Amino acid sequence: MKKRFNLLKKFIFLLILVSFNSLYAETFRVSKVKVINLTNTTSEMTAKLGINESLAIYLPEDKTFIQGLEIKMDIPSAVASWPDCVACSIYNKISPKPTESKIDYSGTRFFVSALPNRLSWILQIPLTEENTIKSNNYTKKTEVLKNIENNVVFLRLQPVMKGVPTETLESIISISVKPILIDKGYFSLSLNPDVETQPCTVYIDDNFVNYKKGEKLLLSSGIHNISVISDYYRTEVRKIRVEQAKTTDLTIDLKSLEPTLLIQAPEGTIVTLDDEPCTIFGTDFPITEGEHKIKFSVGDYEILRTINVTKGKTYTANFSLDLDITEE
Repeated sequence: MKKRFNLLKKFIFLLILVSFNSLYAETFRVSKVKVINLTNTTSEMTAKLGINESLAIYLPEDKTFIQGLEIKMDIPSAVASWPDCVACSIYNKISPKPTESKIDYSGTRFFVSALPNRLSWILQIPLTEENTIKSNNYTKKTEVLKNIENNVVFLRLQPVMKGVPTETLESIISISVKPILIDKGYFSLSLNPDVETQPCTVYIDDNFVNYKKGEKLLLSSGIHNISVISDYYRTEVRKIRVEQAKTTDLTIDLKSLEPTLLIQAPEGTIVTLDDEPCTIFGTDFPITEGEHKIKFSVGDYEILRTINVTKGKTYTANFSLDLDITEE
């Protein structure tokens, strides 16, 4: 009978916590506040909290890649063996700004739950409506926490029943916090020279993109095909890999549609282009469209080739002498 009464008492107390009107702020005092700063989207921070202590979680200013928070708690056996004796609450609109030197606060309670009879508990807090966070038997997913004020999420631990052993009340709970990221990253394209006066058309995965210099585009993680097409420059095609929550930069040096020729030949080779001596080796140079004749001479040995040059192409004339030795 006594056991049934205690269970009923705990149930009523938790019911009062859960039914608290979240539209109104409540005031409370904690014994201590720990502060962690998620300075970037890949950071994972840890803290140790006692019962009736709180954790202020400061989020990055840029939350583009963050769709939620994951809070993992390692629950000591002294707490797990007394189920429903300690509650975890999440607050928004906390005031004043949380610091380790302040203990009196007011805020709107967004979520409350008793710590389960387990040694580990994962709480997932979605921060956007369009999230892909899925709960399972090992996690607890809250409703969406919208309109976070002052970029801070406030977590509070507190006892919710009397008669709890001192060992339980003096327990320390290890907490790790990390962002839950969307599976996307930024892509930034730079074209050289600037194409404002001679525009280009940019496609990503065959989809037209309204290119703007310096603009970052949000793309799904993985491989993407980039195409740059212009009436003034050669078509450029690249493959890029976008990584989750990172920025991938790509610079493309646009080449003129004027055709070029690259001549490669051994030292001592005499080269003529359209019967005129040519001394530019190892680097490409402009050449007019149409038919051209190239002659290579080494001593008494000569070889003549004709090429038909078209716009937007690079041609390579590679002359080499080779010696083949075989054994029978």
